[in-house]
Amino acid sequence: MDLFTIWSFILLVFGFGFVVFFHELGHFLAAKWAHVKVEQFAVGFGQALFSWRKGIGVRFGSTAKEAETRIHDYINQKYGKTDNPSGRQVREAEEDLALGETEYRINWIPLGGYVKMLGQDDLKANAEQDDPRAYNKKSIGARMVIVSAGVVMNIILAAIGFMAIFLVGFDVPAPVVGAVVPLSPAQLTTDDQGNTQPLRVGDEILSINGTRTHDFTKIFLSAALLGSHESATLEVKHPDGSIQQLHIQPRKDRQIATQFLELGIGRESIRELRGMKRWNEQLDDDARMNEILPPDMRAIRPGDVITAVNGQAITDPDQQYPLFDQILQQSQGQPVTLEVRDSQGVQRSVQIQPQFMPPFGQEPLNFLGLVPRTRISTVSESSPALGKLLPGDVILKLATPDQTIADPTAADLMKYLSQAGSQGQAIDMIVLRGADTVTFDGLTPNLKVAPGQYGLGIGLMYDDLHAVAASVLEDSAASRAGIGALARITAINDQPVASWFDVRRLVLQGQKTGKLEVAWVNEEGAASQAELVPTAGEYELASSLLLTHNLQLAERQILRQASNPLQAAWWGVTETRDFIVQFYVTIRRMFSGDISPRNMMGPVGIFHAGTKITERGYDWLVWFLAMISANLAVVNFLPIPIVDGGLFTFLILEKIQGKPLSARTQSIVQFVGLALLLGIFLLVTYQDITRLFQI
Repeated sequence: MDLFTIWSFILLVFGFGFVVFFHELGHFLAAKWAHVKVEQFAVGFGQALFSWRKGIGVRFGSTAKEAETRIHDYINQKYGKTDNPSGRQVREAEEDLALGETEYRINWIPLGGYVKMLGQDDLKANAEQDDPRAYNKKSIGARMVIVSAGVVMNIILAAIGFMAIFLVGFDVPAPVVGAVVPLSPAQLTTDDQGNTQPLRVGDEILSINGTRTHDFTKIFLSAALLGSHESATLEVKHPDGSIQQLHIQPRKDRQIATQFLELGIGRESIRELRGMKRWNEQLDDDARMNEILPPDMRAIRPGDVITAVNGQAITDPDQQYPLFDQILQQSQGQPVTLEVRDSQGVQRSVQIQPQFMPPFGQEPLNFLGLVPRTRISTVSESSPALGKLLPGDVILKLATPDQTIADPTAADLMKYLSQAGSQGQAIDMIVLRGADTVTFDGLTPNLKVAPGQYGLGIGLMYDDLHAVAASVLEDSAASRAGIGALARITAINDQPVASWFDVRRLVLQGQKTGKLEVAWVNEEGAASQAELVPTAGEYELASSLLLTHNLQLAERQILRQASNPLQAAWWGVTETRDFIVQFYVTIRRMFSGDISPRNMMGPVGIFHAGTKITERGYDWLVWFLAMISANLAVVNFLPIPIVDGGLFTFLILEKIQGKPLSARTQSIVQFVGLALLLGIFLLVTYQDITRLFQI
């Protein structure tokens, strides 16, 4: 952990504390405005770590006992011994002793905070005090102001935070398409006439349904919050400068509970043809990293600039990613040569291997029903196979005493490893490394890679360099022609085949000629040949497939900066409004079933996400804390007992019926609300921990 990371962590801790402090400050100031006695102003819950009170100073633990003793001694001395002093006597004692009425404290559980007022107890319905400074003695309007003041302060803090970063200038990922996933909504967009016009790499998305998309994250958020059957209108600026309206129907990439609606434009903004600004120093350890990452992932380093692609000069690395992508798609899977200049001005040549991008949706990558076998893409540092298996290894066979599988698909491999790991079984594995086969005995897949799943901690990808089918989809052109699993395709229309890149090229050629004669060798080595009759959908998949790469390139960022303080203030207000609205919409989507509650985060998950975001820079730290402040305002004003929104609801009911709800009713509702919040807290914390540690 470097100094920057440590300092970011410290800033994040103080930032969270400040957001909570600002919320409680709202309640505190409103209470003082209403002349309510505030007994405690606390950040955190539980016992006090240390506290401060005027007239006493700083103490470890609480000052309450010491203050109470001084006040009682004063009253007993002046008025005689009494066990129940009046509010006037206590006030007089505090004034004469120059003793502050409020204890300011930091508690040991840093998950929130509170302001404790005289005559107000969240867990004791209709708590009352005779002192005129008591909360219960104030009007309903004054109590509404006190209860809602924390939420108001959070909204103000969020707006100020956003205003500050927009005034100084905020580097955000450009809202520009960096990848289009095959068969995704982005590849099926239509124009106003209903004609299909796919999004392209380099297209800038200006707005979604009329809402401006200032940065790439807004695109994902806007898509996720649409209804499951709700289409969207995109305003798109093409690389040539023309602007067009396109229509898109977001969908879930995978039909799992935690999946959001997506457009299918990749997970990242468009890249620059230069290395990332910084990366982990361990990536410079070539010997170590060769065991963990494929060469392409470290081919472009910080400070590197790509100056030419396949001999075509790149004059502006910031703007030429669409040209690079075009050359990549035209490569037909052949290696692409990059000319690279490092930070010292030294030129070198680098070759990278394109690979197929998995299609959008449930269906695996396949060619007329033939699914490629599996190749290792990465090996984690915690893998029990570290130093044995290497990136690029093709998995040929796995064996336990109970079962043997050959040329597995990724899904079959993960299932096989998880079953062996749960039973404590070791496996033997044969891999293809270059032209050689290598055998490993006694690998134990005992690493938890997901909740309830075991594995070896290896990343997987398709083996697109060898035209060997791991499986054949049912009712496909290949299955109808009699091609079985483990078949190796040798020719199409009498032209030799070596890789799946060849298969795709020749399938598309066959589509034009109307003939598709396929030759293959089965797992026993017997040669066969048959004419395939693909469906329109199978041809569509083949033509829709796109190529991608493993290069670690810098994200293209733009400076979002207001031209004057008024514009910065307006942007801060609108950004706060957008986050509040989006949070309420998210809650509504959860109740409708479009978004799973499994996507919720608790304190652990939020803090972990914050550490990742903070690594991007201090401007992102301010942005994150402003977002948290806006979200905290929403959470606190939900009509749930215990939180501010529930207390405000009680006050509304009191105003309507002319008296508070009965103490019994309030107590029952309060404890139900407490149980609900506790249950939600435990659920989201469990989810955070399982995501973080893959339990």
